[in-house]
Amino acid sequence: MAPTGETLSVREAATLLGRDRTRVYALIRSGDLAVVPDGAADSTSLRIDRSSVERWAAAGGSSGRPLTAGHAWALIALASGDAALRDRCLGLLELAPRLRRRASVTVLHLPPPLLTALDRDASLVRTGVSAAGPYGWQELGAAQVWAVDAYLPLAAVHLLLEQVGGAGGESGAVDASAWPVLLRAVDGPWPFPAHSQLVPQPLAALDLLEYPDAAARRIGREVLRALADTTSTTVARRTARARTLHGPLVGKLLGAAAGRGPRPSVAGDPRTDTPAAAAHIVGVLWAGASQGATVKELRAAIGLTRERLEAAYAYLLDHPPVGLAIQRHRDELFLVAAPEVAVSIERHLGNPRPVPLSRAATEVLAIIAYKQPITRTGIETIRGTASDSALDTLLARGLVQFDEAHLFTTTRAFLDVAGLRDLADLPPLVADDDTQDEGLVAAG
Repeated sequence: MAPTGETLSVREAATLLGRDRTRVYALIRSGDLAVVPDGAADSTSLRIDRSSVERWAAAGGSSGRPLTAGHAWALIALASGDAALRDRCLGLLELAPRLRRRASVTVLHLPPPLLTALDRDASLVRTGVSAAGPYGWQELGAAQVWAVDAYLPLAAVHLLLEQVGGAGGESGAVDASAWPVLLRAVDGPWPFPAHSQLVPQPLAALDLLEYPDAAARRIGREVLRALADTTSTTVARRTARARTLHGPLVGKLLGAAAGRGPRPSVAGDPRTDTPAAAAHIVGVLWAGASQGATVKELRAAIGLTRERLEAAYAYLLDHPPVGLAIQRHRDELFLVAAPEVAVSIERHLGNPRPVPLSRAATEVLAIIAYKQPITRTGIETIRGTASDSALDTLLARGLVQFDEAHLFTTTRAFLDVAGLRDLADLPPLVADDDTQDEGLVAAG
């Protein structure tokens, strides 16, 4: 006659299970069978919860020691049909009769910020109701109370417990805005392949059997019964882009970029296509940074004729890169900041504002700019006065220099100060030769 009542003795449990009493004691020590306190004050015998014995028997409990976590994961991998999970876990398999110790369950109530952070955790692997959408289990939908059901490494669960003050489970006051989550902590080697975010369908169905909802358990049983006919499924893996999209900042930027058009590019041959040649010039000058490059160096690097390079330079004058400019001093080209952004650059670098030139120095600089190369006598003839002090100031600031014939010319620093791309950007003077010199002095 089968024993009756809510609790069983060790002998009765052994009889019901068809096992030796030593096996029952081993199941009690492993936590597979639940011991309940005996109400009798003088009783020292163990009383075992009958429902735990029945669950163990229904789970197909067999002889031998309880299944380790590694064995459980190996058998799950074999049943899933997923090659990557199987290859990772197969080495853990020695004997796998049961699966109940694959993970420990923790219930938490998380406020929205922590729930968002958990959802973005790269180690989170969804199962149960969180896998309902991908696997088409529409009946689970809104009927479930869990906001998230997922596997996590044990260390990640401990960290989450610290963040919520260790208030796991259903005890204590619960914030009205908090969401309940079901976390399955894996103690030991992590069984899932890198970047997995969804468990195989058989494992998700196995987890559904632990739900209190009858519809969830029914779906789990149906999926597991059809396991022999189930084709191989692939554990979903996060690509590098998917992991980035879950980031708080970069993901927002990538999401905003989804509606943009393709990045403009120049794919033509620079030897025949002017925009392509211009793009190559910008690239070479960018690589050279402040050193710039001569016309000869650019032609050698890109493979252009002199005519093609001049055409590309003219194209860049009409279509400069945003915020940048191509500056030319004689046969040397530089990639520089556009004059309109100079104030922001100076503010960023914290450079002090330069002392402005005197009127005399400005007049001399204008004369040299328009009349270069020019002698000291030529400058003084136009101004009608000695210019030694002004010339010394301009030489000290590097705005003018002597050329090979010992004549005054402007430097590249003059182009920077004047905000010019080359000398051709100088404003034109009046055409009448008799009034040009007066115009130079006035321009200063």
